[in-house]
Formats: sequence, structure tokens, C-alpha cells
Amino acid sequence: MSYFDDNSIAQIRQVMERISGDASIYAVLEREGELSEKIREFLSEFSEVTDRIKIYIYDKGDNAEVESKIETSVFPAIALIRGDGSFSGVSFHGLPAGHELESFVLAIYNVAGPGQPISDSLLDKIKMIDKPVNIKIGVNLSCTMCPDLVQACQRIAAMSENISAAMLDLQYFPKMRKQYRVMSVPVIIIDDKKTVFGKKSIEEVLELLI
Repeated sequence: MSYFDDNSIAQIRQVMERISGDASIYAVLEREGELSEKIREFLSEFSEVTDRIKIYIYDKGDNAEVESKIETSVFPAIALIRGDGSFSGVSFHGLPAGHELESFVLAIYNVAGPGQPISDSLLDKIKMIDKPVNIKIGVNLSCTMCPDLVQACQRIAAMSENISAAMLDLQYFPKMRKQYRVMSVPVIIIDDKKTVFGKKSIEEVLELLI
């Protein structure tokens, strides 16, 4: 199975050519399990599509420093790291393929820079968030509305040191689906307290955070 067709390869390379800074991918995977195996295959193929982004893959428990850096207790995890070595706040807990491939590529572009344009008014609102905020975005890969919400939340996270935005493919995390009483996707869970369903723009997400 290939995760990338000719069209997606061309689009990925076009975006990667526009990157002006540095970013890397740290993946912390479980030694066994279907999802971790799929992520290994996906990242291996992605490394053949572009060499613009460095990819580091670790087994859970092998590197405590990396696990601490990416600030998560949910595995497997794919985390985007800024050029200065800090965690961007952007992570994927699931396979960033299918409808979420665009989210993954745009997240890299936004973390590495220059990133998608954002208005001064929205940037001012992002800067107003001066306390840590954790956002979980529940999705499934067949959901056509999920990428818009993932991209909105992760665009905000890429612009702020106080916000983290983790995409979770809930088919692999049934306990989390039950914990947050998730009946449909997309859904965002803010600081493990506030659950909001449905597609949201950057503006609408910020209204929930401020």
C-alpha cells in the first residue's frame, strides 16, 4: 500500500519547496500495534517524498528526554519540533493520511515557516492567550469536516507558545471517546473540560479560547 499518489506527491513537494525555516518530526511509537506500524510505514514513505524535513522515530520508553519534550501521555505520537528544538504544540495521534494529509503538510509548513497568512486582528487575539491551553481534536479519517477544525486549531498552536493542539483519530482511542462522551466528529476538547462539536474556523476556535 502507498499512502501517496502522484498528485499528493506533487502537492507535498510544492509546499516543502516554499518552506523558509526548519522543523523536524519526532515520532514516539509503541513497539507493537496496528497504528504504530502504519505510522512507521507512512513516515518512511514521506521521507522518500521529501528530504526537507528530518524525521526521528523512537520506541516508547527508549528516550525519556524526547517523551518529555513532546508533552503528551498519549501514544503513538507524531510531534512537530521547531527549528530551535522546542515543541511546537502540534501533534498527531493517528495516521495523518486520507483527509488529514493536508492538515499534516500544512502543519509542517506553519511550524517551519513562513506559514499560512493570518490577519493582524487574529494574531492579536492569539497573543492574548497568556496561559497554557490544551486542545484535543477528535477525528476520523473519513470525516470531510474534520480537516478544517484540525487545521484551524493547529494553525493557532503554531503561532503560540501557550497552546497545544493534538489530532486524535478516535477509532484508536475508544476509552477517550467514552471519557468525553463523543458521539460525533469533529470535536474539540479544551483543557479536558469543555467539549464542542462541529466544524470551526480559526475565528470561532479563538472565541472558545479567549
